[in-house]
Amino acid sequence: MKLFVDVGNTALKWRRRGADGTVQGGAAHGRDWPRALQAPLDAGAAGFEQIWVASVAGAEADERIGALIEARTGVPPRFYYSRQEDFGVSNCYPEPRRLGVDRWVALVECWQRFGAGIIIDCGSALTIDAIDGEGRFLGGYIVPGLGMLRSALLRDTADVHVDQARPRLTLGRSTGECVHNGLLRMSVAFVTDVVVELRERLPDTCKVLVTGGDADELSSAFSFEFMHLPDLVLDGLERVAARQ
Repeated sequence: MKLFVDVGNTALKWRRRGADGTVQGGAAHGRDWPRALQAPLDAGAAGFEQIWVASVAGAEADERIGALIEARTGVPPRFYYSRQEDFGVSNCYPEPRRLGVDRWVALVECWQRFGAGIIIDCGSALTIDAIDGEGRFLGGYIVPGLGMLRSALLRDTADVHVDQARPRLTLGRSTGECVHNGLLRMSVAFVTDVVVELRERLPDTCKVLVTGGDADELSSAFSFEFMHLPDLVLDGLERVAARQ
């Protein structure tokens, strides 16, 4: 039985794969590692052979996570980090490990499955990355995600009350609608502008892959074709592990 763990900035996702099938889960972590790891580790009552982790939580958190996992399972987890080159993908960062490993394994999975592509990760941060037909990571963009934008606006604006209405690309008729719809339109316009530009540089057949917790909300307003792959990071991490 194998366990794969994706530790993001605000959420921890996991996948357990064994002879009895696959179990997936995830939850917000708030850096409460014992609580966040309870469900994935409980899913391995029969014992794990391997545990793989892709984490952007930082060195101190990784050390804590590794110690908790080993104490519970007796299996030292294997942490995978971004590299200069792996699986046919070359990294354009001068210091390769500074590229978030979630973005790196997503690039690896994109390249191995589809070749050139554009990856849009709609998480706490909204990231867009591009890989060309030679497997070269061209670079990317990082901007605040929808949740972060809302939090910043509400924190710094007096007497703004935001309801939970689903945002649309229309004029708002309440302060809440104005906030939700405006942030959605701004994010969609940014993503669309980048995708249009990158498609002029990449092969015509390149895929646009969308992942991340806010993918449903954002992608519902996209006017271009895309593939929604909610577990792209875990897919990439599992591909890396399969080589060992």
